[in-house]
Amino acid sequence: MAEDGTNMKPQRGFTLTELMVTLAVAGVLAGVAVPNLRSFIQNSRLSSASNDLLRSFNLARTEAIKRQANVVVCASALPMAAIPACSYGPFNGWIVFQDNNLSWQWENGEPIFERHELLDPSVTVNKDNNGIEMYLATGFASPAGIKTPTRNIVLCDSRGNQMVGTNSVERAVLIAASGRTRVSATSADVSTAAAAAGACP
Repeated sequence: MAEDGTNMKPQRGFTLTELMVTLAVAGVLAGVAVPNLRSFIQNSRLSSASNDLLRSFNLARTEAIKRQANVVVCASALPMAAIPACSYGPFNGWIVFQDNNLSWQWENGEPIFERHELLDPSVTVNKDNNGIEMYLATGFASPAGIKTPTRNIVLCDSRGNQMVGTNSVERAVLIAASGRTRVSATSADVSTAAAAAGACP
């Protein structure tokens, strides 16, 4: 090879046309991917929140049977506070505790089994009645006492009751008098829960 580099292969880069085509293709792909990614994140948040609620209700029922005591799941505006309190509002945050004196409120000395931090602000939670559930030693959900227990919870976001096939993007958490709790996204279950708890925006 000559020292002046006359036999070296020339370096070739992208032409302006190739660069513009590449950017156009990337833009189209981004336009398709971003909305799908947003829906994925929204669905993930709703599924996670509803499944966390389900787990907490099941935990309360299990502890009530195991300890032969009354165990409560209640909505709390400050679930991580040193002295948490039931807010009787929507389940944006909640605590699970043993209610030794049927006060339907946590009191000093009562065991706390779980605290769930506040949900993402994009998640809206509607509920019927007083935002609280008590499980008896039998595992059954308590009938009304000082407070009226929640039986229907709806979780949604800015999409509202958007349908995907026969299902809704919303989630319904349904608590039966027997104590059995389940999560559903079927249109019928979501509509039933929303009729009692209130429709999402």
